[in-house]
Amino acid sequence: MSTEILANGRTYIHRTSAHCETGVTSALFCDKGFDISEPMIFGIGSGIFFGHLPFVKWAGLPISTFRSLPGLVFKKAAKRLGAKVVRKHFRNPQKGMDELRRVIRTGQIVAVTTNVYWLSYFPRRYRFNFNGHNLIVLYETENGFRVSDPALREYTLDCSTHDMERARFARGPMEARGLMYYPLSVNPNPDMRKACITGMLDSCKQMLKIPIPLFGVKGIRYLAKKIIKWPDKLGNVEACRQLAHVVRFQEEMGTGGAGFRYMFAAFLQEASELFESSELNGLSNEMTAIGDIWREFAVVSARIIKQKGQAEETFAKAGGLMMICAGREEQLFKDLNNVVRKLKA
Repeated sequence: MSTEILANGRTYIHRTSAHCETGVTSALFCDKGFDISEPMIFGIGSGIFFGHLPFVKWAGLPISTFRSLPGLVFKKAAKRLGAKVVRKHFRNPQKGMDELRRVIRTGQIVAVTTNVYWLSYFPRRYRFNFNGHNLIVLYETENGFRVSDPALREYTLDCSTHDMERARFARGPMEARGLMYYPLSVNPNPDMRKACITGMLDSCKQMLKIPIPLFGVKGIRYLAKKIIKWPDKLGNVEACRQLAHVVRFQEEMGTGGAGFRYMFAAFLQEASELFESSELNGLSNEMTAIGDIWREFAVVSARIIKQKGQAEETFAKAGGLMMICAGREEQLFKDLNNVVRKLKA
């Protein structure tokens, strides 16, 4: 934890987080005087999700996502907590940089969405072409900006003007187009029970009710079946390449599959205390156990990849673990839906 003095003399407290968007959103709300945890933001913002997108390619391979679309957590959490917010995209980089400077000079901290590759303060081994990393700009310095990147460091960092502009306006998949966002005001006494109920019911709908078989638990099963068939269909080399791509999205792109499951478990734990519900507490424990299986899937997959499909671990085992995750998540969200509807009554 570290502190910074903003342009208007206020103190900003930098805290570390598990994930960039949820950590940034929590920091934005805390800066407005409403102390809310990262897991609570994640749950209220319905961040838990799964999708396998064969029609959307990254490095020529399909994307698998373990969370909701970037930006939705902030928008949904802000709406459900009664915050008034600003979100802006820009066609012109100069206008985008000028607006950023204008706002931070008032003492308002601003979140921006960036491309990791152009952030030179990132360790080189972690820099890749990803247009979805969120951080907070605190104030302007002599050569750039002081930033709070809660998912990366336990202290604030300096980012050059050149890096900031290139990172905000990088081209490619999911390009941010200079996105900047921040709350104008936050309701100091929101209806937390209603916000949690809305977030949980929305999460259940996302995981259970989307009819397209690429999303939610249907999407997990769809991908699991494909993984089991990959060696015969693609050959070991290509099958390993495809599996590595899935694991990269699970464990490197953001928090990943298991990490988001643990965060949702932490949300359910907080919600169980808010509602004094032993049932929510039990579901929190179950989601933690599911997160452990996702991690086991990643470990087994890594062994397969390193041995190029020749290890004792098999694609059938990896796909089987994912099938177990699908079954247990399906039951969990059915149970959660029933519990929340009783709490709502």
